[in-house]
Amino acid sequence: MLRRKGHKTNRLPPVAGSPILGHLSGRDSPGEALPTFLGRRTRQRRPLRRTRIEGSGSRGGTKPPSRDPLPVADSRWRRRRSGDMVAAKRALPRLVASLRPLSSTAAGTLPKYVKIVEVGPRDGLQNEKNIVPTHVKIDLINMLSETGLSVIEATSFVSPKWIPQMADHTEVMQGIRKVPGISYPVLTPNLKGFQAAVAAGAKEVSIFGAASELFTKKNINCSIEESLDRFSDVLSAAKETSIPVRGYVSCVLGCPYEGKISPAKVAEVSKRMYAMGCYEISLGDTIGVGTPGNMKDMLSAVMKEVPLGALAVHCHDTYGQALANTLVALQMGVNVVDSSVAGLGGCPYAQGASGNVATEDMVYMLNGLGIHTGVDLTKLLDAGTFICKALNRRTNSKVAQASCKL
Repeated sequence: MLRRKGHKTNRLPPVAGSPILGHLSGRDSPGEALPTFLGRRTRQRRPLRRTRIEGSGSRGGTKPPSRDPLPVADSRWRRRRSGDMVAAKRALPRLVASLRPLSSTAAGTLPKYVKIVEVGPRDGLQNEKNIVPTHVKIDLINMLSETGLSVIEATSFVSPKWIPQMADHTEVMQGIRKVPGISYPVLTPNLKGFQAAVAAGAKEVSIFGAASELFTKKNINCSIEESLDRFSDVLSAAKETSIPVRGYVSCVLGCPYEGKISPAKVAEVSKRMYAMGCYEISLGDTIGVGTPGNMKDMLSAVMKEVPLGALAVHCHDTYGQALANTLVALQMGVNVVDSSVAGLGGCPYAQGASGNVATEDMVYMLNGLGIHTGVDLTKLLDAGTFICKALNRRTNSKVAQASCKL
């Protein structure tokens, strides 16, 4: 049916640049631009034209357009849109491939395997006010030995005058069931402690210093320089007996007496301990004040002086930053982390410092990241439940709390 000249319709005028609204109005307006896709502009559509019919009479006979112009215009739009989709599918793999390296770089490269050093029996229990019975310590270590952990720090050969909780170190070392493939290092502050540890059957020892002068004085009653002199005696004796030595550097992100610690100072102490013969340097946020930003700055400084493969992190969770700080370390390439079952711990010489990051929480996070640890989380939760019942206290592990273990 022809439209009479001057006949008005109720159709809305098309909106320039909007083919969808143009279709809804029933017209294809001149100059409308089809949408662009992935940067390729399509050609503009031409308006529909009437065709002259010969012998159609004095009214200037014209052939009417299709009863409804929408199907014609729509089919054109669909063909062009189909071509755009084909181009998009071809371009998509290249787009995704170009994004992958960027994503990987931004997130950091995570290690495939992380060694967890369980410090609960030593660092976790040394701050308990009530003396923990020897048989409880032995049972705890034996339970941890069944979880798949490869390193369990058993005790500390320090003077009972300074740490009464560790006075039974010899009984503990001789009473535990030593599983092949698991290391049971002990802490030794000086040559006397080293000799006592070896006599009790220790096959690996640890020494501990700090990046803070005041903390070193409070902790081991000497200056940083004097502590390094003591370490040289231990390392010399360890070398003669082929016993590996691990080194701790405390207060790497803050000190209860000095406040902020310079990353350069941490790097200096770490470098000297590594040069003296420590096969691994554990960097400890002893009072748990660090943040991911502090951790990144400190590690960046230390990595210039000590090989990445010889570094570990030891984070306390006073301000709830331990897992976040550990994740930053993992993204920077560290693949050894210290933790304590049930989040036990603290520091006798750092008031207000809470326990270490819970081993249960650490394993849960690493599992979620697809990082292998070899640790059975269920058995680990059982060990945490055992020690918390023995101490008559609530676990600090969020995973254990969520699992209603205690």
